[in-house]
Amino acid sequence: MHESIAEKTEKLRNKISELKKQLEVATLEKGLAADENKDLRENSVYDYWDQKESILIIRIHRIMKEIRDLSPKKKPLNKPKHKKSAVRERVEYKPHKWL
Repeated sequence: MHESIAEKTEKLRNKISELKKQLEVATLEKGLAADENKDLRENSVYDYWDQKESILIIRIHRIMKEIRDLSPKKKPLNKPKHKKSAVRERVEYKPHKWL
């Protein structure tokens, strides 16, 4: 039996919520491992949780892309031709105090 787009989307959203719960655990464990051994160069537990966290984030983003691909595309509105470009303001970059 074929699933509707809404059912597929709902399953994918449920999967994202499961992955987010796993991500919270991985982030907490990574923080605890970093706190336990301050030298992160030689902290294999930290490296494990860091990789686990990265993999979970990648999986969440892929599922989000899959949901976007499933959703119906909206046609763009007709834009007026040759609209005058707006004058851009210059924004000065100020790095944060911790950088």
